Amino acid sequence: MTPFAPRLAGAAEACRLKLEEDGFAAVLSQLGPLGRPEKAFELLSGLGHISESSERLRQLCAVIPSPEGENLVERTLLVLASQHAIRLVPSLAVSDSVKRLFADEFQFFANPPSAWVVRLQTDHVRYHEMARVATLRRFPAGQCHWEVAGFPRSWVAEARHPWKVLAWVAFWMRGFKPVFELHLNDRRECPLMLLEEEMNISIYRAARSMEKQPAVRGLMGESWLYCESTARVTPHLAWLRQIVQAGGASLFELGPAALDSGFMKGSGERRRSYEQGAYRPTITCFLWPRKALIDWAGQHPEFDL
Repeated sequence: MTPFAPRLAGAAEACRLKLEEDGFAAVLSQLGPLGRPEKAFELLSGLGHISESSERLRQLCAVIPSPEGENLVERTLLVLASQHAIRLVPSLAVSDSVKRLFADEFQFFANPPSAWVVRLQTDHVRYHEMARVATLRRFPAGQCHWEVAGFPRSWVAEARHPWKVLAWVAFWMRGFKPVFELHLNDRRECPLMLLEEEMNISIYRAARSMEKQPAVRGLMGESWLYCESTARVTPHLAWLRQIVQAGGASLFELGPAALDSGFMKGSGERRRSYEQGAYRPTITCFLWPRKALIDWAGQHPEFDL
């Protein structure tokens, strides 16, 4: 038996039991064809890039009754999509640890804490993130997730040194896409902080999964967190730049970070420095070529958790 199989079996049972509860069963009886796992999976697969999917979901929520704040329609579809995803996970070209984490995500979707239930509504960004996990478009890796994306060509023009970016994409990444794009997991174990070891573990899982997907050109991420001035003002976050640079990635400044992008939260020092005019963070992107990333993972078996 594969190491992730018991977790997936547990997730499948949790989803089955959830759909047998009265409120969910009532929604299920009114969904028609969308009450089949593969059809719910298909609908949620369109969220975020097919407007008809979002509109169909809004219509369903409008006509199928649900107690206020319980979001039973959205949650029923999420659990149904997870049931279909569970059948597909074993064949995914990702590491076993990522398959295990998928099972944990499906368990969460079946039984979210009450604080999260209110976020599981049609237009909430967190619901869209969970829908991407349930439809196997967003890959859990611990403190971070990743999605398959491409380096936007518009970023070349926005960069402080566009020819440097273009050269790196052409000669080291060997193309704009596909790449794994790293995102913070909003449900990470320590939501108020970033942990260096946990970041390393997430990157390691992405690297081992990339080994199984020969077409993927590397890993990328973009945030004010990778900015040189952020490392100076909040030196306890300097390791974010150091990890990727030491592993063979290159960092590129893209432009000023928006005031609502998060740098004003969580650190009095950043906020004071900004208000005094001493801190003006830039959105900074890292590009980590495939070979360098996989070589880095080979040097760090301690992150195989």
